[in-house]
Amino acid sequence: MSTHTARRAGATAGHDRDRETEPGRTEFRRAMGLLPTGVAVVTVGSGEHTEAVTVGSLVSVSLDPALVLVSIGSTGRLVAAIDRAGGFAVNVLTTEQSDLSACFASHDRPRGRGAEERLGGVAGASGHVLLRDAVLSLECRTEHRYPGGDHVLFLGRVDALHTAGAAGAPLVHHRGTYTSLKDPC
Repeated sequence: MSTHTARRAGATAGHDRDRETEPGRTEFRRAMGLLPTGVAVVTVGSGEHTEAVTVGSLVSVSLDPALVLVSIGSTGRLVAAIDRAGGFAVNVLTTEQSDLSACFASHDRPRGRGAEERLGGVAGASGHVLLRDAVLSLECRTEHRYPGGDHVLFLGRVDALHTAGAAGAPLVHHRGTYTSLKDPC
């Protein structure tokens, strides 16, 4: 196995945890791209108040109570929307929804009714848009909010869970591109 350790110029290989030894943003992004992740769209509100963004950072944290963690860019408009609403929905995408992932990963992504129409969803009991054909959708209320560098980490308590009966394969992002899980049989 080949290994490569990224260090900033002038850094040494010791246990120095100084900021000078941290990898750069580009190196870190490239390295983390080696980890396959599921793809989801986080939504807040519905109708003219719809906000949505694509995330690859969804973690199941606890079964009892049911908790998930999502990471949202701190400078985007979704952080304020989640704070105002006190919650959010997470929609895990299928391989057939890669176009939605790309659309809502864009800085000029739609908002309001345009976002709701593009998502093709309906408002759940929480008031947040749920995608009809998602692998699964979670309606969450914010349990805690934590700063995380250039992101905000939202810990959400799952109030409702929706799964599609004949859901397609989940969309996976790996090495900068979309892929899917391969059937082992």
